[in-house]
Amino acid sequence: MKTYIIKKVLVPIDFSPVSLNALETAIALCKRQLATLTLIHVVENTYVLFPPEAGGATGAILPDLVKNANENLNDLAKKLRTRHDLVINHIVQSGNPADEICRWAIHKESNLIVMGTHGASGLREFFLGSNAYRVVKNSPCPVLTIPGDNTWIDFKKILFPIRMVPNALDKYDVVRPIIQRNGSSMIIAGIVKKNDAEGLIEMKALVDTVQAKITEDDVICASEVHYCEDVAKQVLTISEAEKPDLIVITATLDSSLKDFFLGPYTQDIVNHAHYPVLSIRPETSGDPVKSIATLINQNKTTKNLMRATL
Repeated sequence: MKTYIIKKVLVPIDFSPVSLNALETAIALCKRQLATLTLIHVVENTYVLFPPEAGGATGAILPDLVKNANENLNDLAKKLRTRHDLVINHIVQSGNPADEICRWAIHKESNLIVMGTHGASGLREFFLGSNAYRVVKNSPCPVLTIPGDNTWIDFKKILFPIRMVPNALDKYDVVRPIIQRNGSSMIIAGIVKKNDAEGLIEMKALVDTVQAKITEDDVICASEVHYCEDVAKQVLTISEAEKPDLIVITATLDSSLKDFFLGPYTQDIVNHAHYPVLSIRPETSGDPVKSIATLINQNKTTKNLMRATL
C-alpha cells in the first residue's frame, strides 16, 4: 500500500483572520509531517475591472501594493520562524488569486495547499463560487480548506464519505500520513442514491475494501451506509451529527457551464461545511501541468460565457 508524502505545504495568505486561522492549522500539520511551509499572497490585478480609459489607476498603484504585501509577508515569515522550528518561504505575486495559487503549487511541487474559506451564499455562490473552490478544482495537489469560525490543530476524528465515482478510494492513500501522525479514528460513510438497490451492493463492497485497508493500519473505525436524494447535503448532514475534525472527499471536476450552475458536489461541501475539508482529486494520466493550464482556461471561458448572459 502506497503512502502519500506531505513535505511541501503552500498556504495562501491575505492577512484576514480567516487566512491566519488556516495558517495555524498548516503550521501544526507541517510540524507533524516535518514539512516545509510556503506562504503566498496574491495581489489581485484589477485592470479588467478598472481600465485606464475608465479612470482606473491600477498601473500606478499595483507596484506599491506588491511592495507593501512583500514587506508584510516577510515580517510574518520572520515572526513565524522565531516562534516555530520550521523552514518557511514566502511569495508575493499579482494576478488572479486562484490561478496564481495553482501555478505556484505546480512550480513549488507542493504536496498540499491549506487555505481558509469564508464560504459563499446567494448570488455570489450561484455565479462565482468561492476562491477556495476554484483552487480545489484546478490544484495539482490535495487542498485542505479551513472554515474561519473555529481553529483545528489536529484531526482526531475523520469523516470519510464514499460515493460511486471512479477512483473513489485514492483519497485513503493521501489521508494515511495525517491519520498516522494524529492517531485518528475514522467514520466511513457509504452514500447511495435513494432506491438504488444495485448501488447498495456495490457500496457495501467499497466500504468493506476501505475497512480492510484501515484494519492493516490499526485504525479505529466505524462504518455505515446512507440512502439520500442529494449526496452533498447528506455528507453535510452527517458532519453536523458527527462533528468531525476533518472531512475527506474525492473532488470531481465539474467544468461545464451546466454543471457549474447545478452546484456540483465538491463546491457544495467546500462552501458549506462547518469543518475542515480535504479535497483530493483522483489520479489522472497525462501531463499534469498541461491539464492544469487547460482547466484554468476552461474557467476563463466559463466566466466569459457568464458575463455574456448577464
